Amino acid sequence: KRASRLKATPSWASDEFNSFALNEAYALAKLRTKLTGFQWDVDHIVPLKGQTVSGLHVHWNLRVVTATVNRAKSNSFPGAGPMP
Repeated sequence: KRASRLKATPSWASDEFNSFALNEAYALAKLRTKLTGFQWDVDHIVPLKGQTVSGLHVHWNLRVVTATVNRAKSNSFPGAGPMP
């Protein structure tokens, strides 16, 4: 998983701001998990290895959602083809 994230991070997005924003997203997911008692994940809106499209590991492609929502989405991207 880590290798695919590194591979999906473009060189132009490896600046301090992008790194800060990525770290903040993961910290927020961890905090929400602790506060609510159920799992929160960092979701790539456009999956890194989707069936029809592939996204980037950059801050504007992330959102913090419940694990249930993230698992239901699986590796699909709404609007890029039929969802399973």
